[in-house]
Amino acid sequence: MSDSIKKINTSIADTLSDSVSDTRVEGSIADGVDAYEYTGHVVDFDFDGSARVTTKPTLKDVSSDLVPEETSKNKIEVVSDGSIKYEFTTSGKITKLFENGKKSAEEGNDSVTENDDGTWSASGFTGNGYGDGFEFEGELKAFTPNSGDLKLLLNGKEVSPDDFGDVSSDSSSDSDSDSSSSSSSSSGSNESHIGGGEGYSNVVPESEATTVASSLSELKSALNGASSGDIVYVAGDAEINLGESQLTVPSGVTLASNRGIGGAKGGRLYTKGHPWGMLTLESNVRVTGLRIAGPRWDWVDETETTELGLDASGSGVEIDNIEGYGWGYAVARTADDTHVHHCHLHHCSRMGHGYGIATEGSDYPIIEYNRFEHNRHSVQGNGGGYEIRYNVVDVPGISHVFDQHRPGGKTMKIHHNTVRVAKDKGGRDGGGGNAPAVAIRGTPSDVAEIHDNWFYNDKQPRSSPSGWTDEAIIQVHTDSWQNVEFNNNHYGSDEPASDVGHPR
Repeated sequence: MSDSIKKINTSIADTLSDSVSDTRVEGSIADGVDAYEYTGHVVDFDFDGSARVTTKPTLKDVSSDLVPEETSKNKIEVVSDGSIKYEFTTSGKITKLFENGKKSAEEGNDSVTENDDGTWSASGFTGNGYGDGFEFEGELKAFTPNSGDLKLLLNGKEVSPDDFGDVSSDSSSDSDSDSSSSSSSSSGSNESHIGGGEGYSNVVPESEATTVASSLSELKSALNGASSGDIVYVAGDAEINLGESQLTVPSGVTLASNRGIGGAKGGRLYTKGHPWGMLTLESNVRVTGLRIAGPRWDWVDETETTELGLDASGSGVEIDNIEGYGWGYAVARTADDTHVHHCHLHHCSRMGHGYGIATEGSDYPIIEYNRFEHNRHSVQGNGGGYEIRYNVVDVPGISHVFDQHRPGGKTMKIHHNTVRVAKDKGGRDGGGGNAPAVAIRGTPSDVAEIHDNWFYNDKQPRSSPSGWTDEAIIQVHTDSWQNVEFNNNHYGSDEPASDVGHPR
């Protein structure tokens, strides 16, 4: 202190562990409070550990530059112009920051866990100039990866990813001081390789396989004998007819092939039958590098039997770098946190169904960096929610593109997509009209956020909804916009700014 200090004579002050001189205090505290009165102002303060320090002016001669409320909480922000998966551990509690501008954490794809040893861990993925933000207590113990396309900020200051250890409690925090640009979190890798295939680097080579299958009997045997951590590999030149078989990929197993490696198409699993879930995916399964083919190609009416390709029944499922086509119902049906990215999903064109991805009632699947075409709907929802971002929807289109059924779903985020479908080839109105890019049927219980998309349909939303119209964004079964928000979308085929639409 600049003048003098004395301990307040109350029961809350620890008189045994604190030393007070005229202008200096040294002490320690566990559970409880130490309290002091002082004149002048604080010229230096240092503490080690987790504590809250407050100052309250009680004397007339207290200086105006009193130390404000201090806390041991720190902020960590991870930003990437490309895309990055990350994980870090701290000695104290981690909290997601949902209102942190362009560096806000996500509900679904960023996770926080308290570990058995008292430490905390967080993991997530981000990119395209956006970031994720967290507040944490104590110190940063570890962070991975140590390099790559990322910027790591601690209390607003950029540091090297391998600079772990103590984070000073009095570091200045300025969450807007970095130079990151553009939008929201993303995942996977190779954001420029929308749809996967050649150039997509997060592939699984056959050399990593636990078992390689080239026939149905070998595939059944491999999956039946697989356990968590195993990689069941479909040979790159294999064409396996599953017929009416409905196989299960056990928890923690990766089912892979070589799509994109040296231009390979990937092993093909196909059926001319009508399985409802040709492959059921248990928790923490990854399906990558394959072709998943159903019996359809041309348009069929709703009297035809339908079928489903991949059915995510467990949590933590990842579907990436596949080509999926020909399914009456959908290439894939998601669970709450399924992550579908860098896939090419096309020719699902059955009346009444015909989806690239069916989210059904799942709460927050992430759907990104995919290429869709010739589906009745690229993504369907039926009461749950989703985040759809960084995708390209090519022509032709059959009906509206991104769908949410009545009563309107929960939370939907649709952003940074490019929808090149402008005309309706033959859905509800017989074809020839403009195709809505987004159709919300009913009223979301939370919100549908639609922003920063490039819609080739040049008709902007009406001032008030009016049923099944043909603007780029419509809301049906209501005569006013309810819990549907749209801003900064571009309408028309002329190219917008680079931060609107898919990464390019």
